[in-house]
Amino acid sequence: MIMEGLLVLLVAIVAIYLLYSSAQWKTVMAASGSETRDLHARHAFLRSRQVKCRVKPVTDAGLSAIQTAAEAVDLHTPERLKLDVHAKDWDKAEELLLQYEEKQPAASTLL
Repeated sequence: MIMEGLLVLLVAIVAIYLLYSSAQWKTVMAASGSETRDLHARHAFLRSRQVKCRVKPVTDAGLSAIQTAAEAVDLHTPERLKLDVHAKDWDKAEELLLQYEEKQPAASTLL
């Protein structure tokens, strides 16, 4: 009886931790295919300025692990990524990303 109670308590603690930790991250952008280069560049730019951020794959909660693994090796399915910024660095990241965009050459000049 005590072991069952401890197990339930442990599961509850883990669930609360997961909900709390995921709430601390905000997605700045998502990209797939060739657009992931820009996402990685923005990630590197923010990290170089001490902004806590991460790049994670975009996952569909409805997909099983087998489907997700199959997509990972399928060369016809572009990789989908998202750039997350920690909530405490959100304002700093917004300001820095505006600076980043100002410094990038306009798309029309690249053509």
